[in-house]
Amino acid sequence: MIQHFVNFLAKHTQKTKQMFALPLAPALTIYVGFLWVIPIAMINPYRSLYLVSLGLSTTEVGLYSFIFIPLGLMALWVGGYLTDVWGRKKTLFLFDVVSWGGYCFCMTFAANKWWGAAALFFIALNLGSGPAYQCLLNEGVPTAKRAVVYSVLQIINLSAGLLFFPLLGGYWKEQKGLSVACHEMFGLFLAFVVIGISIRTIFIPHSGTFEIVPSTWKHGFKEGLEQYVTTFKNLLKKPGVATFLGAKVLDEWMLATWMIYASLYFVQHLGLKDTSLSLLAQISAYASFGLLFLFTSRLSPQWMLKLLGLDQVLGFLALAVLFIPLGGSWNPILICLLSAVLGALSSSFYYSVGTAVLMNVIGEKERAKVVAVSVTIFQLGVWILGSLSAFIYGHVSPVVLLLLMMAARIFDFFLLRKVVVALQSPDSNSSERA
Repeated sequence: MIQHFVNFLAKHTQKTKQMFALPLAPALTIYVGFLWVIPIAMINPYRSLYLVSLGLSTTEVGLYSFIFIPLGLMALWVGGYLTDVWGRKKTLFLFDVVSWGGYCFCMTFAANKWWGAAALFFIALNLGSGPAYQCLLNEGVPTAKRAVVYSVLQIINLSAGLLFFPLLGGYWKEQKGLSVACHEMFGLFLAFVVIGISIRTIFIPHSGTFEIVPSTWKHGFKEGLEQYVTTFKNLLKKPGVATFLGAKVLDEWMLATWMIYASLYFVQHLGLKDTSLSLLAQISAYASFGLLFLFTSRLSPQWMLKLLGLDQVLGFLALAVLFIPLGGSWNPILICLLSAVLGALSSSFYYSVGTAVLMNVIGEKERAKVVAVSVTIFQLGVWILGSLSAFIYGHVSPVVLLLLMMAARIFDFFLLRKVVVALQSPDSNSSERA
């Protein structure tokens, strides 16, 4: 029996090594991201509360996050075009400096609500880095291993949580108070961003370009717009893609909205102590890690497709438990913890499996523009639905927003099952071979 266990452990260790052994570009893109996730893990449970402390209302926290999306979309389209004509590494550097640098600087020195609004403006521009970032993640990676790449990415994103950094953020907040602690933690974030950008710029190899640099910016704009239109038309011709994009619009809206309002709802409406938010983040990180490490990273492309929609079931349950009446053993921390864990499992499955399925539909040379077009569609939906969500949460009722998101989860599930049928059809297989 001992020998069987040793053999199992050796086999599992070998698979783990293979899982984390990635080509240079995606490896550096993912692993250097650890410098981002450490401060994010400490800050995120308190970010919305910090923005409210600066003078933003609960409506404004969501509204400012969403009204800057059109500017982010402009950055996204510029980023998609620059990725092809300027290169992936240079484009990532440009938008990381502007977005992450501006965001962390404003939050570090914030003195009133307008600093917070400026920070949300800068982080909205981070959409411009999306095409370059996604291309670097998939550079040199075979189709069969793309789910592994996104699982590794999620594991790295969770790693700070696994190493108790959320609890460190909670301790920091407890010792210094919300405002001072967030100022200091964002200062640390700014320093880490400078180091991370420098490492990526120096060591990520130049991956070449797919387009010739235009003679003038006017010509470049016209040419780029034509390429985007052509790419979008070709994308919609693929079976199931239009429905898939529609489903992901709802997903992105729900994830963006709940990321803003979860902590506010837990504290203001369920009576959770704000110091417990770091504990929720800590435990949720372990739950997500277990899902990614033991399950999604080992899924074949066929099984990824079959399981599309599981994230909707988990997301629905994460919202449904919030309607359990308080009393007895059902205290605020238990209900909030259950909701946070189920929500974390849902988002982890979405970002690993859902994204990998979409990337498998896209060819290498068209990837930058397809990412730009698809993210544009997602963010337009988030802009409209998110702005409405901010109004509903602040001026109608948070409960109404929860019910709307639960209905959206049910609708999204059936959309994704329709996508599964379409992508498994002979027409889909023939288009992929073409």
